[in-house]
Amino acid sequence: MGDTRRKRPVLAESGGAQHASHLRVRSRRRKASNHENRFSGILRNECFPALVPVLAIFGVYLFVCWIMVWVSMYRSLNDIDDDHGQQHHFNKRNDIIAMRLEQFLSGRRTAESADSQSHVQFSLSQIIDQDNAKQIQSSLLAKTGYPQLTLGAYLEPPLSIDEASGKMKARVHTAQDLTHVTYPLNEMNGACSKNGAQWILPTSHPITLDHYFGANVFRKHPMYDKRWELANGTTTGIRGACPVDADPYLPWIHDIFPSDDGSNIEFVISNKRRCNTDPNVFKLDLENLEPQVGNMQPVPVKRLKSGNLTQQSNILAGNTPRYSLATSIGEADEDGEATKFICRFHTVDTDLNPVVLGETLSKYPYNPEHLNYRKKGSRPMLTPLDKGHDEQIWNSVYQISCSVPKMIDANGLSLANVIASGQSVSMPQGIPSIYVDLIPIRTPVRKSREGFGIPGVSSSFDPNVVWGDARIIPLVENSGRWSNIPICNSPKVDEQLEVDTISTPDAPSKFNDESSGPTEKKHFLVACVWAAQSFSTRGQTAMTDSSEDRLLEFLAYHTQIAGFDHVYVYDNSDTSLSNNTLAAVTDMFPKEHVSRVPWPHRVCNNNRPMHPNPGERSSQYAAEASCRARYGPDTTWMASLDADEYLIPTGMWKNLRDWLIHVTTNEKDTQILSFFQTRALPNVDAMVPYDGASIQACKTSRGDTDAILSSCLMKNSTKTYMETYNCEPTTHPKPQSWAWRAKKQIYRPAFVLNHFVHYSVATRQIIDRPDLDSLRFNERQPFERRVNETSEGYLLHSKSTLPEMTANWHSKCPLKATSGSIKDCKVGIPSSNMLGVDILSEESEFNLVSAKFESNCYPHMLVKRLVPFLEVAMKRLTSV
Repeated sequence: MGDTRRKRPVLAESGGAQHASHLRVRSRRRKASNHENRFSGILRNECFPALVPVLAIFGVYLFVCWIMVWVSMYRSLNDIDDDHGQQHHFNKRNDIIAMRLEQFLSGRRTAESADSQSHVQFSLSQIIDQDNAKQIQSSLLAKTGYPQLTLGAYLEPPLSIDEASGKMKARVHTAQDLTHVTYPLNEMNGACSKNGAQWILPTSHPITLDHYFGANVFRKHPMYDKRWELANGTTTGIRGACPVDADPYLPWIHDIFPSDDGSNIEFVISNKRRCNTDPNVFKLDLENLEPQVGNMQPVPVKRLKSGNLTQQSNILAGNTPRYSLATSIGEADEDGEATKFICRFHTVDTDLNPVVLGETLSKYPYNPEHLNYRKKGSRPMLTPLDKGHDEQIWNSVYQISCSVPKMIDANGLSLANVIASGQSVSMPQGIPSIYVDLIPIRTPVRKSREGFGIPGVSSSFDPNVVWGDARIIPLVENSGRWSNIPICNSPKVDEQLEVDTISTPDAPSKFNDESSGPTEKKHFLVACVWAAQSFSTRGQTAMTDSSEDRLLEFLAYHTQIAGFDHVYVYDNSDTSLSNNTLAAVTDMFPKEHVSRVPWPHRVCNNNRPMHPNPGERSSQYAAEASCRARYGPDTTWMASLDADEYLIPTGMWKNLRDWLIHVTTNEKDTQILSFFQTRALPNVDAMVPYDGASIQACKTSRGDTDAILSSCLMKNSTKTYMETYNCEPTTHPKPQSWAWRAKKQIYRPAFVLNHFVHYSVATRQIIDRPDLDSLRFNERQPFERRVNETSEGYLLHSKSTLPEMTANWHSKCPLKATSGSIKDCKVGIPSSNMLGVDILSEESEFNLVSAKFESNCYPHMLVKRLVPFLEVAMKRLTSV
């Protein structure tokens, strides 16, 4: 009991403390509640009434802005003239909606949109109005003698480097310090009258001036000494032909064309420094043309704010931006992170006043410096001459594009759609109304392999050390540049114009299925061919004029038997400013299947590869790049072939199309299909004694009627080249060890970004896997694989064996059962074992000519079966 009494006070005391604590909490809660009620009352009674007008005003402001945007769009859309078709109408509406919404939602006007709005005083309808265009052409004709602006170049003095610091000096030239040269047309047709503007570009001197400048092979003197005559014709009787040697920062442009949607202007550019590379003879040229390599090295660029500098104004076009080199990618504008050229778009009004439509910065499809770094075993893009010339084939040709300014005038016309629709070119004269100037951003050439701005690569290049404070780029008017480059029709528009306006004779239908294969593109399989009416072999060792016959057979086979949708013939006949072309051949075929692209650019060096001054067939390389860039976006598969090359299906396949559809369907990763190549021999049984013009090595052959008695042989005119050269020097499959070096490829142009004759030297891998090293001449599996010669197809290379090469053939080709060597035998002695069949199931026909000699080649049975179809196709073509 005592214990109980002693504990009770404690329990009572504990309960009282808890009760007091609860009272204190309740008191604090009541105070807090009263405080909150008082604060809520203040908000309800004082703040909210004050905020309501502010919120209402802000809401009205937003509503008015929204209404203004849509009213503006509505007016623009209603002002659109729908005469040019529903698709054009729809595209212009999309452009307006995109621009207005971008401005509204971003809360600001983009640089391009602001540029567009600065041109409201000029209406694009003045460009597409035919009466207006004729007035401008007449005014230009009266003033200049030409109905269009004249292509030209402004040559800038060399870039200066401070000897003490090694830094680039500021470019302080004025317009008066530049040398202006022009390249007017020799005819009154427009610059866009021949399937693009490539044919007017001044890339080389004509053959008629070889006596002064030197021939393109066996050149003994550098071009440096005559660079000004080459540029502007300062010597009496010599007309300017190419300004690049006089100002080596000017790109050596071989082609220019708009993309099919009009959003970009594409340039195909060659590296002129690769033309003559023997330092013992061409040291001055190699040093002078170093900037040609620099043009493939992108730099970061930013636009200067209007408050930093006084911008030059144009009466109609408003202000144009000023630019500066940036010291890092992060400092550059988004579209200037990797650029090298400023692109100025312009036209003229009816008073011939210049109208600047806008400026953009160039872009590369891939960073050439990045590709060079990733190539296994590569050296810097530019190496000192004492270490040897090392500009690899992937640095031979490159591509840039200039975005078309996103200009939309008050009538809702988009500059891109005007270009895409072809309305900026007056047809059929082909006179352009929109032009672009290309202004190089001049910097010293980087000589480190690491380059600058390559993802994941630390570079030793320091722009502060090399560029110093001389980073502001001069005004366009004070800069060396290409001027008045005409913007012609897109390849798609040109193709459609040919089909619509040029009538073609009836031609034989295709041997293969007309289906386009599993693709949404216009074409499934196309070929590109660089050809000429006559040409010289490498080293100028021989001249051949069989090109027309060869091209006819090549086109007949590939379009009507092999399964190609289309062949683009780059016609290099007109290199001497003559009227020779291959049109007589290409016009035999429907325009839907064969197109001829005039390509007058000369080969700058036709020496053999192992010559001390090795060959650079610049015209061929640029033609291939042009074909891929022009027509690649509209085809699934593409091949670059010579007119003496035939892709023969084998195994179960009757044509290449069916096999390629199978590959497309079942091999999703395959992007490149490589055909290994060996040179076929002319079957002696298909040849006849030489009976042409006198040849020293073939003197004894004239009058001989028996081939076995003749000193020299030639192709039988009654037989096709395919039949004549149906004699492979090796069995199939061809040898892995060496036949790959001259391989030819069918490839996906969406994957291959740069193709060089035999190799896919740049692919999407450089973008998708920028950290991955690249093989020099191959792409990794599964992207590239070899074609199986026995079950898929092979390449028959029927390179001409000229009569003098067969001289004394019967003494050089060993007889049967003798110990003689067959390596000197230049004619084909067919084996009785044929390719393409069971080795014992069928034999080739025996002939008295070949029967006595040891065989050195193998005919293919499938070629023998295809020849009659080819003969029928050619007979139908030539009989129309």
